[in-house]
Amino acid sequence: MRKIEIYEPAGCASGFCDPAIEKDLLRMEHLVQDLRERGVSISRYNIIDDGPAFLANEAVKTALVEDGVEALPFIVVEGKLESKGEYPTDLEFAKWAGLPWSDLANYANIEKRANALAVEGTESGCGKCG
Repeated sequence: MRKIEIYEPAGCASGFCDPAIEKDLLRMEHLVQDLRERGVSISRYNIIDDGPAFLANEAVKTALVEDGVEALPFIVVEGKLESKGEYPTDLEFAKWAGLPWSDLANYANIEKRANALAVEGTESGCGKCG
């Protein structure tokens, strides 16, 4: 299994959280827990609480200088910056983790169901759905 590091913005530290951000943070919490239970080495760093970790990683430090904190979150896999600016899908994380094909298929099915529910909520006019 590979090492995955998630470098995140301040998030909801201000006490107010955009519903879209809150949804992503909740998804990340569950995903990280699931991947850890499968033996994946995955770490999360918040820019407010874990500033030194941002400076200790050359790829992250370079991305911060070039793109600023607005480009967070950064996803680093085995020392290489793989994603920035948004939280990747669960399936992308599973692929980066090197999970077996059977697990990837499960993540793909979960993602399809989540996307279908999001589309249903949009089509029904539900502004809070999805």
